[in-house]
Amino acid sequence: MDIAAMPWYCLDNNFFFQHMMQEIKTLNLGEWWLCNTTFDLEAGAFSTSPKILPIGPLIDQNTTSFMQEDLTCLDWLDLQPPESVIYVSFGSMVSTKPNQFKELALGLELLNKPFLWVVRSGNGNNVNNIYPDEFTGRQGKIVGWAPQKKILSHPSIACFISHCGWNSTIEGVYGGVPFLCWPFCSDQLMNKTYICDVWKVGLGFNKDENGLISRGEIEKKVEQVLGDREMKERSSKLMKILIKNKSEGDKNLNKFISWAKE
Repeated sequence: MDIAAMPWYCLDNNFFFQHMMQEIKTLNLGEWWLCNTTFDLEAGAFSTSPKILPIGPLIDQNTTSFMQEDLTCLDWLDLQPPESVIYVSFGSMVSTKPNQFKELALGLELLNKPFLWVVRSGNGNNVNNIYPDEFTGRQGKIVGWAPQKKILSHPSIACFISHCGWNSTIEGVYGGVPFLCWPFCSDQLMNKTYICDVWKVGLGFNKDENGLISRGEIEKKVEQVLGDREMKERSSKLMKILIKNKSEGDKNLNKFISWAKE
């Protein structure tokens, strides 16, 4: 295990570490730990406690979001060739700094490929993150929020540039989509380790001397992932395992409900 992948590594104080320690003590009071995962995804985690009950993958295409989804992106995806679109989303909490936002925009421009980029309200066209003059965006579509589960299962998606939050990780794996990992903090660091080193369905970005993921690095890694057919095959294989295991997760959830009723 890489020390730099520990969930508390990126934080400036030990508050999060202490919080996790307290959380583990609290969990010991429970009889079951319900987890949105499967045994095949992270078998090693299940050896830590017999209380872990996998009820994943929790995938429901009909759930609604707290934020307004821009459904026009689905119509736009229908017009794109199979496995051609780069999907970019950093979830509901992560924000990029202005210099990094610029590099990401210009990296997508360099690719000269269709892209779907989620830029949340308050994190895009404002004083903090302004699209650079060189950025035309002609090849892509930018939305404030998107129906991610439906997007990741769409045949036009080629890869997923993600912050590697666990929900996004599960949804991407369930969609059979290769990842480009851009973790920021917390569990995202360890999730990247699983994606890149354990499941081998994605690649990480390297930062330059200024601590930025450059436009050139973005272009290089996207091209690398899109050209790796073996990675795509592993992604498809892992997707099939999750689809198969969904019924097992449903059984475990029903098992827990029955236990709770007794």
